[in-house]
Amino acid sequence: MTPLARRLPRELKHNIGKYLGIFLLMCGAIALTSGFLLAAHSIGSLIDEMRDEYTIEDGRVITAFEATDAQLEAAEDAADGVGGVTFFKNFSIDAAIKKPTGDDGTKRTLRTYARRTEVDIASYCEGAKPQTDDEVAVDRVFAANNDLVIGDKVELEGRAYTICGIMTLPDSQALFPNNSDFTVNTITFGVAEVTDAGFVALEDAGGAPTYTFSFTFNDRSLSVAERTDAEKDMVEALTDADARVDGLIDADSNQGIGYARDDVDGDSAMWTTLLDIIIVIMAFVFVVLTNATIEEESAVIGTLLASGYRKREIVLHYLALPAIVGILAAGLGCALGVAFFTEPMRNLYYGSYSLPPFHVYWSWEIFIKCAVVPAAALILITLVGLLRKMGKTPLQFLRHKASGKTGTKRGLRLPERMGFVARFRLRVFLRNLGNFATLFVGIAFASLLLLFGLAILPTMTHYADNLETSLVAEHQYTLKAPLELEGNAEEREQWAALDRLQSVDGALLSAAEDAEDELDAAADAAQAAADALATSPNAGNMQAASDALEEVQAKKDALYARLDDIAGALDCDRDEAIGLIDDASNIDTDNDDIHPANTTDNGAEKIAQAEKYAVYQLQYDRGEGNGTESVTVYGVSPDSRYWKGLGVGDGRVVFGRGLLDKFGWKEGQQVDFHDKYEDKDYSLEYAGDGSAWGSKSDMNVYMAIGDFNELFGNDASYFNGYASDEKLDLDARYFAGDTTPDDMRAVGDQFIGMMSDLIGMMVGLAVFIFLLFMYLLTKAVIDRSARSISYMKVFGYRDGEISHLYIRSITLCVAASLVLSLPVIIGSLTAIFRAMLLSYNGNIEIYMPWWSMAECAGIGFATYLVVAFLHTRSIRHVSLAEALKVQE
Repeated sequence: MTPLARRLPRELKHNIGKYLGIFLLMCGAIALTSGFLLAAHSIGSLIDEMRDEYTIEDGRVITAFEATDAQLEAAEDAADGVGGVTFFKNFSIDAAIKKPTGDDGTKRTLRTYARRTEVDIASYCEGAKPQTDDEVAVDRVFAANNDLVIGDKVELEGRAYTICGIMTLPDSQALFPNNSDFTVNTITFGVAEVTDAGFVALEDAGGAPTYTFSFTFNDRSLSVAERTDAEKDMVEALTDADARVDGLIDADSNQGIGYARDDVDGDSAMWTTLLDIIIVIMAFVFVVLTNATIEEESAVIGTLLASGYRKREIVLHYLALPAIVGILAAGLGCALGVAFFTEPMRNLYYGSYSLPPFHVYWSWEIFIKCAVVPAAALILITLVGLLRKMGKTPLQFLRHKASGKTGTKRGLRLPERMGFVARFRLRVFLRNLGNFATLFVGIAFASLLLLFGLAILPTMTHYADNLETSLVAEHQYTLKAPLELEGNAEEREQWAALDRLQSVDGALLSAAEDAEDELDAAADAAQAAADALATSPNAGNMQAASDALEEVQAKKDALYARLDDIAGALDCDRDEAIGLIDDASNIDTDNDDIHPANTTDNGAEKIAQAEKYAVYQLQYDRGEGNGTESVTVYGVSPDSRYWKGLGVGDGRVVFGRGLLDKFGWKEGQQVDFHDKYEDKDYSLEYAGDGSAWGSKSDMNVYMAIGDFNELFGNDASYFNGYASDEKLDLDARYFAGDTTPDDMRAVGDQFIGMMSDLIGMMVGLAVFIFLLFMYLLTKAVIDRSARSISYMKVFGYRDGEISHLYIRSITLCVAASLVLSLPVIIGSLTAIFRAMLLSYNGNIEIYMPWWSMAECAGIGFATYLVVAFLHTRSIRHVSLAEALKVQE
């Protein structure tokens, strides 16, 4: 073993604190980041495989009323150009769920489907599929959040069901009540499966079905553009076949299918950013420690050079320990991440998303990013620092001039009126000015990481609060089609009759209509035969008249038979069915200006305070490959009682402040939006500050309802929503959704639930890095002052007095750095958050309350106190022999 190699164990022992700090810093950071990134990669791979394994739909069409076989065939024919498409019934009922005992009264909804066997097939985690009409299988995340287990009794729409299984649905990986919602709601919303008979029973109990038809293309390798073009043709074919299409959602736009994957990718980007910050911090530490090592070992290096050792040998010697420590830390950190941190990171997602059983997918890319890059950075930075210092002569090293300073620097003359203690502390500060400047930058980096963790929850909570206050009424109802609240009793009766008849299979109504036409034709023929008999009474005309009468009777019997079929479907007698048909016939259904009347009278007061509005969704290209932003366009009354101070009308367009804050549009700028359903582009002008409204979370565009209908080519009287402070009773067949402050509060609760574990982990990591960072950087100050400390001991100063002089100087510097770095940190965090969240829907305003900044400074200072305690021990261990070492 060479003499230099024999020095390595002694150097490691002498600098155990420094190398242990580097080891723990790298190992801990790599363990957490590699564990998360590997879990995220595994979840992403698992989601990618679900498309084929569980036959996830390529898209879905929602119709206002059940589409007929002929209408679906027309849509299938429209997709022949891309290889064909297959439709599947995927009806659902949003059922109110309650526990018979122990229910807290919170409104909870379970979107219940008839059990799927061909598309969007469920993955069962526990129990079995429902077999009887009183069994239900419930989503895993909803069940966990609401303490539901197999065997529990629940009520859906007042009807008793027993939970037989816990499962996940591949089209509801993320639980969104509405596809336009910003975040999942796993607390008050879930999905479930029942048998076909159970679904019918639920409908009989009062549940209103949503008529969803999922589809898969026969060629599943179609690009998104090819799928989208075919879907537009299918919707056009459905519309031409008189089907009322309420929505088209491609799988790529379905948040229930794609949100979990996007969230994993987005969080992976966040953790990659975090890893980059940590690598920068570690690189900074390595530079400082390399310089400190060279300065501390300056005399030794000069002696070695003077003794004939080559610079290459010395560089390799001083590179050996950092390289060994770095490689061991990287390897062990990666191993710990895989073994111990992948599962906790996986739980962060499995607590929010409904996904099949988890297993790890290895990724060499993550290994290189988390282990190879940090270790290589440590070695490379240390090597560069050593090579930069090795340009000095042996004499410069022996005289401790390797730091690059030349000549003799006179000490700064301080005022004599200052006390000895004050002057001494000031000289400590000035002598270590470079180290303290480094400490300031280091504290800024560590505080950035700490405040990053502390600011996430207040930011998300502030965003959720803004969402709640952005609701202009206690209820914002959306409709599948216009529905008038006003109307007299006769009109309500007529529309109720039409509503009941539209629930009947269209084939029965068509058969009755054909039978009526045939009866009319037979009656006309009988009348003609009777006229011929009256004109020319003979045996032939008499027989013809008799035959015609028999034909009339036959057609009448056929019509009654068809009417009986309709009556059977409506569960009423023939006379009632005829009455319904007569009432419905008074409505001119071909007149687009006539809107259905609500069959329930809500009362004059409720009707008077309700306000119509129109709503539609467009997309805005964020640019730079960041996807598209979903923007909701509202058409409201110019003198709205709910959207106060909006000032729309005369073509004026008002933009939500969230859009302006996120995208920074300038006054007079034309903003282009795209309608993915109609493949149309719309250009709206932002007129300036006076055209902004709402909070910085408001991502909507507003205009007068007349301008809205003109822009989108609707009838002048079109609307599809009501704003109301009173609860309205709306016909289920036209009701689409009701957004209330309770829903927004649920979003806030969901944010807190999703973020709390992640935030605790990030804060813990930040404190850990803060502790090591402060220790390593402040230790450099103590080590550099070792000789001065030894002199003071020779002069009789006690350890406590020396600590009081040195540690107080460092303490004041740390405290000042913690406070003065806050503005820099806040500006940096704002830029990081904006870049990180650009690809997310919505505008999340960075919100850092004073207490989070105070908490950051408090945690930083408390961490430093631990470090200060360790330094007092270091001062006690400084030997008196240091004072006897020769300087030159």
